[in-house]
Amino acid sequence: MQDIFVDRMVNISVVQGVARLDFARVDQINTDDNTLKLSPSYRLAMPIDALAALAEQSSKAVSELKEKAAEAAEKKED
Repeated sequence: MQDIFVDRMVNISVVQGVARLDFARVDQINTDDNTLKLSPSYRLAMPIDALAALAEQSSKAVSELKEKAAEAAEKKED
């Protein structure tokens, strides 16, 4: 398995049952106005059912992260 790092997902398009997720990398950070300059890096193509599974797994991961953050905040207050 190969690991690929991306900074942002910038677009999702669906054509003929195939979802295409476009990713970008950060090329520059403007600290004056806190904006990013992005450039395309990778495109991931998958069937729609795989996109649905990705969305479900991502949602679960975000929920778990929020729970852990809340638990850590409670412990910090004690």
